[in-house]
Amino acid sequence: MKHETFARGDTLEQRRLGMAECGWRGLSEGWLLRHLGDVHWRQIADAMGQQAAVFHDTSGAPVYAAFCAISERIVRPERARPGAVLTIASRLRRLSPTRLISFHSLDIDGGSFADVTLITAFIRHGETGGNAQIRRAQPLGQLDLPMMEAGADDGFVEVAARLYREKVVDTPAPMVDVTPCPITEFNAAGLLYCANYPALADRAEWALWPAQAQGLLTMRKIVYLGNVDAGAPVTARLWRDPQRPTRHNVSLASQGRVIARIITEKLC
Repeated sequence: MKHETFARGDTLEQRRLGMAECGWRGLSEGWLLRHLGDVHWRQIADAMGQQAAVFHDTSGAPVYAAFCAISERIVRPERARPGAVLTIASRLRRLSPTRLISFHSLDIDGGSFADVTLITAFIRHGETGGNAQIRRAQPLGQLDLPMMEAGADDGFVEVAARLYREKVVDTPAPMVDVTPCPITEFNAAGLLYCANYPALADRAEWALWPAQAQGLLTMRKIVYLGNVDAGAPVTARLWRDPQRPTRHNVSLASQGRVIARIITEKLC
């Protein structure tokens, strides 16, 4: 386990993997991101001295810690299987006055499995209530958190910033409809759940490149640029990386807006 010194809000947990946590091709990414997102929220609540991870601004409007970017690095994807013991060490730090970052080191049966980094910012719905009009916000309360240690992100903050600023690519690329189902893919805030964006990328891979889609996930980097209302169409465009046959890029868009950029690597 990488992080042996624990500060307030740092957590360590163990669980035996079962069908809820394991998917067709290793650990369920959907389960993992939902769970780590919940850990992230609970750590925020703890740092604010709250029992419940429910936040509001000064007007009483609900405030949410929404994903800005995610990095997943899976070093031994084959270790995930029903019956194995997963250990997760998590620590939450302040990245800036408006952003938080959490680091999650995962071991399976005592061996290194993966590292996941989550970056969030507090947001709320705008006056219209639409998901395309999300805006930054600050929750009531005081966050008692240390700043991120220098270099702890292993350069991911800068990688995410470059991906965020990336210009729209006009190069022709295969496109497929991946419109999400609000019943299963939206959360209690009425937003397309950030943990479900990778599933839209997987759906596009399966439709366009089924052979590559079946590979075990070894890396995923995501920047979130927007959200959508229930029923709004979402399309995915895929580009292969000519320098790395195991890597490809996905752009998710809705009604002329790019809502996410995703870089994926899978074992052949």
